[in-house]
Amino acid sequence: MRWMVVLLMILIGLCAGCSEQEVIEPVANFEPLKCKPGKLDIKMHSSVATIGMVGDILLHNPLYTYADFNPSFAAVKDKMRSIDFLLANQESLPGGVELGLSGYPLFNSPKHIIRDLKNNGVDMLSIANNHTMDQTGAGLLRAIANMKVYNMPYVGAYESEKDSETKRIVEVNGIQVGILAYTYGLNGMPTPAGKDYMVSLTDKQRIEQDIQDMNMLADLTVVSVHWGNEYALQPSEKQKELAIILASAGADIIFGHHPHVLQSYTEIGKTKVFYSIGNFYSAQQFDSTNIGGIAQVQVFKNVVAGRTQITTGPASFYPTAVSRDKNRKFIVVPLSEAGSAVNFNEAWVERQVGLSAN
Repeated sequence: MRWMVVLLMILIGLCAGCSEQEVIEPVANFEPLKCKPGKLDIKMHSSVATIGMVGDILLHNPLYTYADFNPSFAAVKDKMRSIDFLLANQESLPGGVELGLSGYPLFNSPKHIIRDLKNNGVDMLSIANNHTMDQTGAGLLRAIANMKVYNMPYVGAYESEKDSETKRIVEVNGIQVGILAYTYGLNGMPTPAGKDYMVSLTDKQRIEQDIQDMNMLADLTVVSVHWGNEYALQPSEKQKELAIILASAGADIIFGHHPHVLQSYTEIGKTKVFYSIGNFYSAQQFDSTNIGGIAQVQVFKNVVAGRTQITTGPASFYPTAVSRDKNRKFIVVPLSEAGSAVNFNEAWVERQVGLSAN
């Protein structure tokens, strides 16, 4: 048996030696693959808008007796109309003559203030403030009806639950701007039973949710808020705390009002905060209550390859004063033109607000 094993091993060796190695021949006329990419088409689009707000419009006596408010704003009309989107705090609601015109403490203003504000560049009225219910729920409904007559958008107080749930989003130069408005209170005046939706109050949880919901739909979220202490030149701790909450929730711009005087501007992260923009048009003439202006922020939108980037640029403040014309009627003028009629100048405004006056 041993010789058979030896013979088998010899045969295996001979077969292995006779095997041929596989040879791979190159392909004749081989040419490398050439890549010919087409042009990379990246679409880009940019737009810019200025978002602004004027402060309290509070028609004391004798302002509510004026038949025409266009002369009241004539000196600042061009500046107002140069703002791409301009809000105004209509603090005394325009319920009209049917309710009886009145000033402090229970205001009711003529409806043509709506017409004349629109003619002078105001694009939306913020109507959540401590005087919203001065003429009860019926007065608010009448004021809203008057706004609709002049096709003036409004925010912060509403005629129905459906109205309160309708998002205020406007397109400004291709930028979707969402507007929200709130007030700290109503001077103790109640909303009608079962109709809390009529006025937006500064409930922190609700505001946070509103801002987050708005951010899902709009490029930019602006909050108009009635807060602070009257005639205080510095923001209160409550204002500062609420500003942090609004900024953390995603507000891009905060316009504050109610103190009737100017307060400082600040930034919380990327959020622009005007704590108080003062009175824009009223008959208050003590301390600095006749100094106000137009708060404004530039907004940039860049769309590259389908991706959108929104940035808020420089903030500025255009100071104004309430003075009197040759007929002793109250008018709004640029502060730089007020002269000796007021006790404050642009340098004071720059120190008080912390922004260049322009």
